[in-house]
Amino acid sequence: MILPIGGVSRPRREVFYGDLIIYEYYDPYLEPHPEYLVLGLPDAGLVGSIASRHLVFSKKFAFIAEIDSPVRLPPITVVHNSIPISPIQLYMSRDRRIVTLLSETPIPIHTIYPMINTIINYAREINIKYLISLSGIAVPNRLQIEKPKVYWLASNSNARELIKETEIEELKEGFVVGPYAVLLKEARRKGMSNLALFVESFLDIPDPESAAEALKVLSSIINIDIDVKELLEEAELLKLKTRELMMQTKKALSEMQKKYEMQMPLMYQ
Repeated sequence: MILPIGGVSRPRREVFYGDLIIYEYYDPYLEPHPEYLVLGLPDAGLVGSIASRHLVFSKKFAFIAEIDSPVRLPPITVVHNSIPISPIQLYMSRDRRIVTLLSETPIPIHTIYPMINTIINYAREINIKYLISLSGIAVPNRLQIEKPKVYWLASNSNARELIKETEIEELKEGFVVGPYAVLLKEARRKGMSNLALFVESFLDIPDPESAAEALKVLSSIINIDIDVKELLEEAELLKLKTRELMMQTKKALSEMQKKYEMQMPLMYQ
């Protein structure tokens, strides 16, 4: 499969947030405004990356923007459909309800805060109501788990409303590390609704099975039919295809002290 990118030349607009630039190839002010921004950043088991990739492919989302920086991001260009673009891309569903952020490279540790603030500010500008994070939470016994468990954490009461009708367990205590951790607290501080879904996963092995569990929950809370059959069928191939990204992400996770997620905080009772 190749990403649905075609006819891309000059951007319609460049939006600057400090050192980060969003290059738009669509009109963000057309109605209806998108309601959800689904985030697929490289993390434990590449759960968010794999899930977002499948969402974009299976629902035929359109490429709408890319995020880049001459200062904050490494000098990487990815090529899709013979078109050179940034490894951090935005896609939109045909009905304009959903935007998905897909990153094909780990976010450097010094770029996490600026990137998260850029995402929040841009989401506000295009009238996004909910930010939904898809992430893995590493568990040491993942090999013995047949059906990975999903947990949730919300930045405010509006985000909790999305998931209150489900039987998914809320994450009550623990550490969250990485871009999604920063997003949760920055969204809370800035009054943005962020719902994070954490799926039990491997730490440093691509985990399409856990990504499928994340998509099942996402499907139910935003009312979109996502067929994960193909994702599960190509799981072994995906593990090979994403091996290099996993190696890069493993290094980044080590720098972020991702192992803290396996511990309990000092104030736990």
